[in-house]
Amino acid sequence: MPKIFKENKFALLAANIFLITIWVTLSKQIIDLFITDSSPFYIYKLGDLIRFIPPIWVTYYLWIVRKGFK
Repeated sequence: MPKIFKENKFALLAANIFLITIWVTLSKQIIDLFITDSSPFYIYKLGDLIRFIPPIWVTYYLWIVRKGFK
């Protein structure tokens, strides 16, 4: 982890929020290209999983595994 994140936890928080925002925005645009109005319901659920699971993993890694505020 870069030194700035070890010294300044608010930089880590800002980076986490920034990465999540970028991921959700890009994945929503890409998923919307493939999902149409006549798609089955499980396609929408898979799209939501692809959109929201990676940010949860990043947050878990940065704050729980790497001990963000300790």
